[in-house]
Amino acid sequence: MKHAALALAAILLPLHLWGHSGHEAAARVRARETRAVERLLVTQHGNRVRFYSDVLKGKVVLVSFVFTHCPDTCPMQTRKLAAVQALLGGWMGSSIRFVSISVDPERDAPDVLRDYAARFDAGPGWLFLTGNKSDIDDVVGRLGQAVAAPEAHTSLFLAGNLKAGRWSWLHPDTAPLEIAEHLRNLVRETS
Repeated sequence: MKHAALALAAILLPLHLWGHSGHEAAARVRARETRAVERLLVTQHGNRVRFYSDVLKGKVVLVSFVFTHCPDTCPMQTRKLAAVQALLGGWMGSSIRFVSISVDPERDAPDVLRDYAARFDAGPGWLFLTGNKSDIDDVVGRLGQAVAAPEAHTSLFLAGNLKAGRWSWLHPDTAPLEIAEHLRNLVRETS
């Protein structure tokens, strides 16, 4: 268990560099690094967003990795998130955000992601992100999911509260009710 926690900390260390503040000197270094690694991505609606400032900052997030031409795992994951979205009600979009990042940005243009999101009734607070390959690769790599091919991405969900510095991987078999409660608990940590 101790080794798993250390491995997770090593994977999420780049998230720490995206703005979780600490001592004043370290915060200044992180602010400089944040500007250097801030990546512009594009939502399913064609809006350009900065991954740290516009997507993560101030939110509890549930991140998934998808590609729209996936025949099995991605639709199952996205269907599970749709069920969680329904359970969250008013928490969705105000305190909690879902972020589904395409691991195949060359095929998953914003209009393709918009159609995919619509298939699963993705509502406010659920972003599907794409962008140029180098920016997506950087973001996905910082989240510990550098993949050589879209089919190689993880099916785990990454849940986090950047402000509290709490991150965890959730197994895709976790019940929607448990995922919803986990996310609500992450919000309560900073309320």
